[in-house]
Amino acid sequence: MNLIVVDDEKLAMQHLMRILEKMFPQDCVKGFTDQEEALSYANELKENGGSLEFAFLDIEMYGMSVIELARQFKEITPAVKILFVTGHDNYALEAFRLHARGYILKPVTKELIEEELQNIEGFSKEERELRMQEKKQIVVKTFGNFDVYVGDEPLQFPRSKAKELFAFLVDKKGTGVNTAEISSVLWEDKAYDRNLRSQTQTVISQMIRTLKAEGLEDCIVKKWNYLALEPAKIDCDYYKFLAGDVSAINSYTGEYMSNYSWAEFTTAFLDESLYNRK
Repeated sequence: MNLIVVDDEKLAMQHLMRILEKMFPQDCVKGFTDQEEALSYANELKENGGSLEFAFLDIEMYGMSVIELARQFKEITPAVKILFVTGHDNYALEAFRLHARGYILKPVTKELIEEELQNIEGFSKEERELRMQEKKQIVVKTFGNFDVYVGDEPLQFPRSKAKELFAFLVDKKGTGVNTAEISSVLWEDKAYDRNLRSQTQTVISQMIRTLKAEGLEDCIVKKWNYLALEPAKIDCDYYKFLAGDVSAINSYTGEYMSNYSWAEFTTAFLDESLYNRK
């Protein structure tokens, strides 16, 4: 499902986006401060076979009137559900209701959005919660080369270091690591300084954005100078091996994350565990 937020006040747009991203973690939420860019995005979705399901539009914006903007969204995607966002409870609401499925009064909260969505046919709170329960699952393969799948599709990381970072967090099994530890693994031959710290933080952001794009960022715990994986949120052959799963034990043939040299310590541990089981 595709949702869009259009508000020429950037902070207000970002605030509403954050709420929607938490409410719809498996869906695509886009935000725009420019009306023409928002319309171009809707057209691009249509050309690529997609559609815009929800549009949250600020009532007071520079440029074309919000009524005209709503009309153009309707021309592109007739089924789009438009909700107006306003900072004024007396701002011609009756007129706007004729063009929208609802309106939300600023400051926007999750509860206000829930209230409006309850009134939209076919999109009750119960149905939204069911959609959240059907979230995609991350499948992690560590035996042999390291690979990550969302369902049956491989997860594409923008850089190999972002994928390696995720592999390192899998290997740590939920133990938290800091930026210096991550740097020492990703760049074994480099001294830790300000530039390397910046590089590492960029890789962390890339990894999280990749997961977020699939609605899977909740498998990562991120705090100040702290990063960890929640093992219960992924399906992993290594974790199954540790739990005594016979199928996982039989699938291990002496190779673990073969593409990463730092994984040799865990390989030795797995070899010893397998030997002791015989």
